[in-house]
Amino acid sequence: MPVNETIYAYAVGRIRVLETRLLDKNKLDRMVESPSTDEAFKVLSETEYAPMIAELDNVHDFEKILQAELEEVYSLMQKINPQVHFTDLIALKYDFHNLKVLLKAKYLAEPGDELLFPVGTFPLIKLRAAVAEENFRELPAILCAALEEITEEFVISGDPQAIDLFLDQTLYEMLIGGAREQRSTFLEGLFIREADLTNLKTFLRVKRIGRDQAFLKKAFLPHGHLPIEIFGSLLDEPLEFLADRLAMSEYSHVVNEGIREWQEKGSIANFEKLADDLLTDYLQVGKRKTFGLEPLIGYLYAKETEVKNIRMILVGKINGLPIEVIRERLRNVYV
Repeated sequence: MPVNETIYAYAVGRIRVLETRLLDKNKLDRMVESPSTDEAFKVLSETEYAPMIAELDNVHDFEKILQAELEEVYSLMQKINPQVHFTDLIALKYDFHNLKVLLKAKYLAEPGDELLFPVGTFPLIKLRAAVAEENFRELPAILCAALEEITEEFVISGDPQAIDLFLDQTLYEMLIGGAREQRSTFLEGLFIREADLTNLKTFLRVKRIGRDQAFLKKAFLPHGHLPIEIFGSLLDEPLEFLADRLAMSEYSHVVNEGIREWQEKGSIANFEKLADDLLTDYLQVGKRKTFGLEPLIGYLYAKETEVKNIRMILVGKINGLPIEVIRERLRNVYV
């Protein structure tokens, strides 16, 4: 039976207030145009980030406030979302990120702690113990099976790609499967678009490094609307064929512009920006709804995009990137 969306009345009311505090394009532009990292930080200190900034000793420690902001917004969602399992689906990607970091730290001796996110559906202490002991039985069955397969595969092949490939596919099995189980066509549409856009990026990278269809199939995410047959048949064709094939799809602009930059500059950065902007456009429905899940998910993604934009600006400033280079990488804002 469909849920009465008025159960979201209080939550949406809170979200409407919080939306007014999101960083708008003008504020981001001021940060981009600041002559130094310190000046960009001063602009940020005029916003809701001011209390956290005041506690920082060094501008280079900005990642602390960005992670704290993500932690705060997910904590808020846990409190106000009357159907918190939907928020948990969104947070699942952080569990998978953390598992990747922990597995690579264990098997490849890569640095770990500073790359972990303090959000997710499982406590970090639980994930640490599971990886350290190679005991995944307390995790969902589908994830447990993937992790056990990763440990077996890594012992045999020593291929670090197995970690990313197995976990990425399992994540989207859980995301899209979970959305369908909960009968949320909105979330299902969001996750399908994420899968399609990731598969498009995977195709471009596979084509660039000259891998074959077998590798493409191994890296392909499940349940997207774009079938693998499209990509397999175009792997040995000029990139323009892909643009022609998807000319009538909602991905046409992403493909056309992304391919153009990829060919001209050898960079996939613009493709990634356009992909994120397409998802923001999809989420705009949340701003038009009086009740329901959509405004909450829209705001959650808006905050993640805001954090991503702040990070790109500050990293760009620290590394002395030109203003126009930083600006062209920024994602569209939700507000």
